[in-house]
Amino acid sequence: MKQNITAVILAGGFGTRYNKNSRRKILKPLVKINKIPILERIINIYFNQGIHNFILLGGYKFQDLQKFALLLNKKRRLNIKAIYTGLKTETAGRLLKIKSELKNEKYFFFTYGDSLASFNVKNALKFKTNNNYIISTFNLDFPYGNLEIKKNDLKKINEKNQKIKINAGFYILDNSIFSNIKSIKDSFEKKTINNIIKKKKKKFISVKLKKWMPMDNENDRRRIEVELRKNAKLFK
Repeated sequence: MKQNITAVILAGGFGTRYNKNSRRKILKPLVKINKIPILERIINIYFNQGIHNFILLGGYKFQDLQKFALLLNKKRRLNIKAIYTGLKTETAGRLLKIKSELKNEKYFFFTYGDSLASFNVKNALKFKTNNNYIISTFNLDFPYGNLEIKKNDLKKINEKNQKIKINAGFYILDNSIFSNIKSIKDSFEKKTINNIIKKKKKKFISVKLKKWMPMDNENDRRRIEVELRKNAKLFK
C-alpha cells in the first residue's frame, strides 16, 4: 500500500573514512554493492513498504547525486528530490535547510545514506505518537572485556561477549523536531538528540532492528556483498 510519507536521506558528506585510501573519490551513498548503489538499496527498503517520496540531502559531489535522482525517477515510479544543503553543513543543519519542504508532513522518516537495515515501516509507525520520536537500535555483540577506570584506578572489569545498543540511524520524526535545531552547524546525533533528552518534554522511543550493516569502509562493503549473495532479500 502506497503511503504519503517522505523519507529524508543524508547524502552529502565527504565520506572521509571510505575515501581515505582511494585515488578515485566517490560520494559514499553511490558506492555500489553487487552493482547497485547503497543509496538505491536504502530507497528500496522504503519503496518495498509503500514509501514513494524521497528527499536526498546533498552537498559533496552534488551533481552526481542529482544525476542519480534523475535516472532513478525515470526508471521507477518514484518522487525523488535531490536538494543541495551545503558542503560543510552538519546532519541536523541539513535537515533544518529543508524545513519548508516538510511543513505539510505529519511524520517523516530520516536516515543516513550509508547503512542497510531490516527496518519495518509498519511496525515503527505503530510506535510513533505526536509527542515522541522513533530511534532504531541494533544489539551489537561486543567481543572484548570492558574496563571501568576512574582517575587511573581500575574500578571494574566486565566480561567479554557483552551486547551494546547501537544507534542504527533509522528515525521517524515530526515537525516539532525543528524547534530543537538552531543552526546549520548542529549535529543531529551529538546535539539535537541530547537537547531533547535534557528537556525531558519528548522522548526517543527505540525500535529494535534484527539486522543492520553500516558501510564505513571497503571491508564493510565486501561484507555486505557476501551477506546479500547469501540472501538477496535480507534488507527488503
